[in-house]
Amino acid sequence: MPHIFIELKGIKPGVETPADLSYVIKDDKHTVFSMSATVVEWIKGTVDFAGGQPLTKLKNCCFAFDDGKEFIEFDSKGKVKPSTTVTPDWFPDCGKFMREQWLKNNEMYDLPVVDFIKTFLDTFDDVKDRRRHCDLLFDLHLDQVKIPPVSDAHPPAGKMGNKNRLTTQPKIHDLNSFDIFDRFFERLAETVEKNQFPTMQILTGYENLNKAPTPLKGAMRTWFRAITGELPPNNKRVDAGNSALFCAPIRTTLQQIRQYGKERYYGELSQAIQQAGELTLDKFTFRFPR
Repeated sequence: MPHIFIELKGIKPGVETPADLSYVIKDDKHTVFSMSATVVEWIKGTVDFAGGQPLTKLKNCCFAFDDGKEFIEFDSKGKVKPSTTVTPDWFPDCGKFMREQWLKNNEMYDLPVVDFIKTFLDTFDDVKDRRRHCDLLFDLHLDQVKIPPVSDAHPPAGKMGNKNRLTTQPKIHDLNSFDIFDRFFERLAETVEKNQFPTMQILTGYENLNKAPTPLKGAMRTWFRAITGELPPNNKRVDAGNSALFCAPIRTTLQQIRQYGKERYYGELSQAIQQAGELTLDKFTFRFPR
């Protein structure tokens, strides 16, 4: 089975050193890894030094350099084939590699959405690194996106504002994940049990809401409105006080949902959100199932 190694510039490599490479190719099973510039230099230097002699330790290894612009491969006896710029059959689609094997190599493949986002953000502090990885993971083709000049990006002062009276209300959203809904539900229950206002900071777990993923915020606002009939309390409502009065009816509703079955309730809520389509949050209602 071939061992495939790809140089993807800006991507966190699974094989960082020649020692990592040696460890990976000891096993005969099929593998696909991204590799560092250090490994690329080592491979090219080793091939030059060998001068055409077989390199048995590299048998059945295939290497793609410079984001897939140059390729070399070794046959079953370790003899290197001539370098080529023609894309071989073994070279995977980079986006598919990122979404499948790269996620497995970096132990992110089976993480729940919220955990994946947190791990991803913790792993890549630099915005440029996040952009590069997201570009391939989500097939965004960011290199083809044209950003208008600053002068074109801002309309003249006279044309600013919501002149067309288009709604600025957020739309309903769902994450299609009972696990995330369950964590939201229990966090909400714990908060109202203490007679505390269940703010978005508490519900999402992000003190700075700007750092919370937009889909997560949208789903939690939608779920909260479905359960309570209103939006999570903002600063103005919190400043007004009387949290006990605010929390009491929510506790009652949550108890009814527990008796009905949380997973069963969420299944019907999720279906209702899907059927509502592009409905804005202020117009969304969900009657308790009977």
